[in-house]
Amino acid sequence: MAVVSSKEIKEHCDFEATEFDVEGGCDAKTLSPFGDGDDDLEDEDYMNEDMVICTLKRGSTSDCGSDDQRCDRGSEEDGLISKDLEKLPRQDSCASNFSTGSLSKVKVPNHGQVTTWAATTNLVTCMIGASVLSLPKMVADSGWIMGVAMLVLAGGTSSRASQMVCQSLHAVRESGGDPQSIGDVVEVCFGIRSKKLVLVLVSIFQICKCGVYFVVVGANLHYWLDTLTSRQCTFIAVGCGFWTVFIRSVSTISKGAALGALASVVYILSISSASATAASSLPIETRSLHMWPENLGNLPQIFAVMLYAYSPADVLPTLQKDMVQPEQLPVAVFASHVIVALAYVALACAGYFGWGRSVAGNVLQSMCEPPGCPGVIPDDVRPGAKWTSGYILSIAVVTNLAVTIPIVLYCVIFTMESQFATLKTSRFANLTMRLGVVLGSVAIALFVPFFIEILGVISTVLLVSIQILLPCIISWSLSREGKSRFGALEYGLFVLGCVVMVIGLNSSLRNLAAAIRAANSKQTGGA
Repeated sequence: MAVVSSKEIKEHCDFEATEFDVEGGCDAKTLSPFGDGDDDLEDEDYMNEDMVICTLKRGSTSDCGSDDQRCDRGSEEDGLISKDLEKLPRQDSCASNFSTGSLSKVKVPNHGQVTTWAATTNLVTCMIGASVLSLPKMVADSGWIMGVAMLVLAGGTSSRASQMVCQSLHAVRESGGDPQSIGDVVEVCFGIRSKKLVLVLVSIFQICKCGVYFVVVGANLHYWLDTLTSRQCTFIAVGCGFWTVFIRSVSTISKGAALGALASVVYILSISSASATAASSLPIETRSLHMWPENLGNLPQIFAVMLYAYSPADVLPTLQKDMVQPEQLPVAVFASHVIVALAYVALACAGYFGWGRSVAGNVLQSMCEPPGCPGVIPDDVRPGAKWTSGYILSIAVVTNLAVTIPIVLYCVIFTMESQFATLKTSRFANLTMRLGVVLGSVAIALFVPFFIEILGVISTVLLVSIQILLPCIISWSLSREGKSRFGALEYGLFVLGCVVMVIGLNSSLRNLAAAIRAANSKQTGGA
């Protein structure tokens, strides 16, 4: 008979499945929980830390020998206890899948509360964020035909890559694992070193992303505080965010996560309203509209930035774990991408129609009367009257990112602490790591404060690696063991990712260098 420790139960019983072997002559038949030695089991007993498992024999105690005598005594040390099946909590399903002489897969209660529809709405909220500010410019640079086509293709690419992540999570769980992140799946396929490498890569991406967010917050503050320069507003933004070095818990901040859903609605409404205002008030000569892109070489970078606006793969392991029906996650992934793609196409096209190719990389900086908005025109030129929709949008963006930045940075800090033991034992090493994480984001915001250009760089390198290439590599590895499918579509996705990375990185670096030269010449001319 197998002896199952309470430590193993703590590790496995909250999750979907685990495996046990039954030794000796006992036939596994019933599984019972144990809590605090009480006969009357409550739900809280079922979930408490002292819970242990017992396999009851089929027949008398004497049939199974000394191991079962320990079971009858209810030895907590051995992890065995005998209880009547009738006293199990009603939601228990642990006894549902037994076979004679072995217990191959024991289903345990799924305590998730998230329905498929709720998972869909969560994914929609996760995807619609501050990156929508760049979409009108992306379509403007691509033209009507290529812009819409690439926005839809980016959604399809993100959806397929996310489906591959879902398949990989399912394959690992079917093998008895319990992946908490994409890093755990990498560990199953390639080992612990590869897992740490991937987690560091993801952390670098998150740090860079927060740097871009600081730039966005600075631009939105500049919309209100036009008496200051854009760099001064960025300093204010990073100054307000520097306290995240000392963050130990985001329980209070995470309560404001609902603001993300509200902000998503405000983004769409305010940008659509401003687009209508622009189309009706701006001179027609400023609204140049084209069917095709002016520069084909920029299309890979544009595609990567569009992909950035989707890409929910990093939240899928947690979301699947919280679902009532985890097997329905692929349905939620597909439905959410359809909804978001329709919203993005409508929003980006409205922005392009309203401003034409003159739309700014951050659409907020187009929501002013001539001569333009602060941050776009020279600092010594008085900006035009600002639109009400711009004020509303800027409030929504700053409020959303004020919650998002600390949560993202905390996740990076937590990941580092969980992977490197020194960070737990050395206070100096821990503080140094925290400073490095926050200062990394601050450095990006202060030294390369160019929203679209830096977004293009991190999208073509880090995002493509994490959201396209990594799922393809994992899926290919699992397919060699017959646990996943990897066909022509997946090979095509991998090739697409490589092309976008190589060509897109070249154009994005070129555009970033041009932006830096323009900023330097502007400062020199002002001097």
